[in-house]
Amino acid sequence: MGVAPALLRGERGARGHSVPREPGLRRARGGRRHLQRRDDRRCQHAGAQRHRRDPRPHRGPAHAPRRRRAPVTDPIDSSAAAQHPLSVSVVIPSYRRLDRIADLVRAYRAQGADQVVVVLDGPHPGWEHAVAPVARADLDVVALPENLGLARARIAGLRAATGDIVLAVDDDVEPGPGLVDRHRAFHAVHAGRVLQGYMPTALPATRGRDQAPTYLYAREYEAQVRVWRDGDPALLLRSLWGGNLSLRRELYERAEELLPSVRLEYNEDLDLGLRLEKLGAVAVFDPDARAAHHHARGLSAFLRECTARGGAIAQIEARWGERPAQLTPIIDIPRSYNRVLAALQRRIAARDDPGALETSIVAVYRAAGLVGAWRLQDGIARMLRRGVAMRGYRLARHEASAVPAR
Repeated sequence: MGVAPALLRGERGARGHSVPREPGLRRARGGRRHLQRRDDRRCQHAGAQRHRRDPRPHRGPAHAPRRRRAPVTDPIDSSAAAQHPLSVSVVIPSYRRLDRIADLVRAYRAQGADQVVVVLDGPHPGWEHAVAPVARADLDVVALPENLGLARARIAGLRAATGDIVLAVDDDVEPGPGLVDRHRAFHAVHAGRVLQGYMPTALPATRGRDQAPTYLYAREYEAQVRVWRDGDPALLLRSLWGGNLSLRRELYERAEELLPSVRLEYNEDLDLGLRLEKLGAVAVFDPDARAAHHHARGLSAFLRECTARGGAIAQIEARWGERPAQLTPIIDIPRSYNRVLAALQRRIAARDDPGALETSIVAVYRAAGLVGAWRLQDGIARMLRRGVAMRGYRLARHEASAVPAR
């Protein structure tokens, strides 16, 4: 359909998000401002890391303020990048979003990407028509015969990549101006490092009645960004956030040789970060390597994701022999948590599927959306998140224990 056969590759082999404390139902400040303070979920992992290094109790504002480290951003020497130009392969795994592919290819091509690799994670009937308008020699399409998950889809893209740098992005992330050059320039002077770009969530002008998961995601992402800005390099690789991430191709290949990617429905970025940490790599956050994340998740998809999230924690434990500290608050209820809400979470987690209690809570969530009770709706989503993730964790562990050892 107008696409050169040499550009269309079919592959028959292989194709955290860390979470902080989950606050209870409480009144948020700021009227129509939906972003909360940094005590949302993604900032807790930093507190856990600091607590292990310094067991002293937290000191309040009456004491001397905590000294801030310099931001973990390195100056980028554009002259060095010009003298030693590196090629960039943009790898875009995609699942059921064919309508976005052509525009993304155009956007990265316009920014000077040397190669764009689109990995279709499973059968996508009609994909040839979708990519035909942008088919050129710099586009490679890897069509996987089955859905293998994000981590393994990226590896399929890595195998097809020819550039010095792999810029791993998501199919719901729109590149900001100069994004490709920003990543290229960084790696021209930092060969052994990983660049974590910035991708704030593109929120709608008016909130819809079933958008609590997206608003939670947006404020928790910004909480994570504040942690990155604090400047502790040790936290970056243990909190990688895919979608706008680059590294030298050979470093990515070394991480895959160290421990091959497996299917993880969540925390695949954390898994990559742990492998890179083993290799002695260092990550840097650059707020000027900017993209926009068009996150879209209603409650039903959010709850399925929470189940998968709990299961992924069990997989990470089995794979690494430990549970990274930032994952604990998702499946363990803190002692300080509201007792009534904790009891509800335990009841939800104890069932293998949604029961009358969970169904009733979901009905309250939807009613809150109809009347614009956003704080109540957000609190319900947070409360459900842990209960459902606890269920997913329990079921995954039970399933793993039922598999006979080889």
